[in-house]
Amino acid sequence: MKKWLIAILVLFLLLVVFTYIFIPNVISVNQSVSIHVTPQGLQRNLFDEKNWIKWWPESSGTPGNDSLSRFMYNDYTYTITGKNVFSLPVSITQKDTLAITSLTFVSTRSDSTKLYWEAAIPTSYNPLKRLQIYFKAKRITHNMVTILEKIRSFYSRSENVYGYKIGKGAIVDSILVSTFSISKGYPGTEFIYGLLDQLKKHIASQSAKETGFAITEITTTDSINFFNRVAIPVDKRLPSYGNIAYKSMPPGVTFFTTEVKGGPSAINKAFREITNYMNDHQTMIATTPFFVLVTDRSRQPDSSNWITRLCFPFN
Repeated sequence: MKKWLIAILVLFLLLVVFTYIFIPNVISVNQSVSIHVTPQGLQRNLFDEKNWIKWWPESSGTPGNDSLSRFMYNDYTYTITGKNVFSLPVSITQKDTLAITSLTFVSTRSDSTKLYWEAAIPTSYNPLKRLQIYFKAKRITHNMVTILEKIRSFYSRSENVYGYKIGKGAIVDSILVSTFSISKGYPGTEFIYGLLDQLKKHIASQSAKETGFAITEITTTDSINFFNRVAIPVDKRLPSYGNIAYKSMPPGVTFFTTEVKGGPSAINKAFREITNYMNDHQTMIATTPFFVLVTDRSRQPDSSNWITRLCFPFN
């Protein structure tokens, strides 16, 4: 009987020695993942808690709740506790276990980011509890790997970063006929199509043919007076008439482009996101962006059904 007690005591002492020698007072966990996305684009999305629910492994969370956002995964609670310049503090808790972690964004190339997730998990002087926390740390590490992979998979697609599939295009219709006018306030559909009707009449009078969708450029310097230029691609060069003039676009000019469905608010949102895309990729706009009116607004009054192609020429 005494031998069994001695054996148990020895095992217990070995356990205690093991926990204090091999398990530190604070367990450090470091995981990372490389993502094909700019640091600015990734940081902008992860700093907005409302985006987390789009890629989070489980459909449970309270984004934007009392300045704190909590998400559950594998019985652990992940709480965004602040926002720093290049990192995002996140606490991981389960009962009496607490991990203080930080997501850090590091640029590896102009269009790639290394996302580091570092955690510090305090243990206990109680050997049994210390061992229990050690195994919890292993599970937290596994969870972090899964969550980082979710982030990588989701944000490697540009449409998930910017909300739209942004591609590259080139000028195809280089022969245009155009006109312009100034409006007080942002131009409405009637104003734009009044200008386009002038062009259509001129095209018909010259026995020419339209070869593509109508194009419009709208700019302002004071948000009161708006300069509006419209154009229609045609099959041959036409003579000028009043404010109507021939306009050429050099073939081969490249631009970033996306298509959006909806009215002015949807178009403005897409405009902002392409601007973000170009800023994130440090690309300069070569000239005024233009819109291709894929849907004829004069025949489709419901703006929710409008299709517009946004084109941003770049150097």
